[in-house]
Amino acid sequence: MKRRPCLLFALLLLMAGTAFAQRQTRVGLGFNALLTTAEGLGLGVRARAAAPVSADLSLAVDLGFTGFIFRGRDEASYVFDPQLSAIVTFPPRERQAFYILGGVGAYAPLSDRYRGESGPTVHFGFGWVQLLRETQVFYEINPALVVGERSVDVVLPLRVGVIF
Repeated sequence: MKRRPCLLFALLLLMAGTAFAQRQTRVGLGFNALLTTAEGLGLGVRARAAAPVSADLSLAVDLGFTGFIFRGRDEASYVFDPQLSAIVTFPPRERQAFYILGGVGAYAPLSDRYRGESGPTVHFGFGWVQLLRETQVFYEINPALVVGERSVDVVLPLRVGVIF
């Protein structure tokens, strides 16, 4: 029963990916430190594809994977957290630009050891991009609420990466 929302979200990601193929898509790869109310600190990786809708607005698909490994391999837990986001980028100043993002996602533990909630997420955050020559470096804070069956958990990711 818990897998149905994840399957539906995977179908939405596939449909969004098909739509992105028709636009000039930017791809970002990064790392995150994820702080949760249930598991503490985890480390992860993230990939994002974003397609412009206008000069200021982009739609993005994110795929994230985080491991809570600081209790050792035997007690480690892992989560998969894809997101669909709208990103509004403000006019750049010098070689930096500020942006806000928000949207929906899923929070799916990949092991039975995870002690927190799983389910749909709602997220809203902000970040900065630093323009280099051909790529950009991004820094981002994107808190999310995980709406579980019994309660709501808060997750706070801090992300850094490169946009191609």
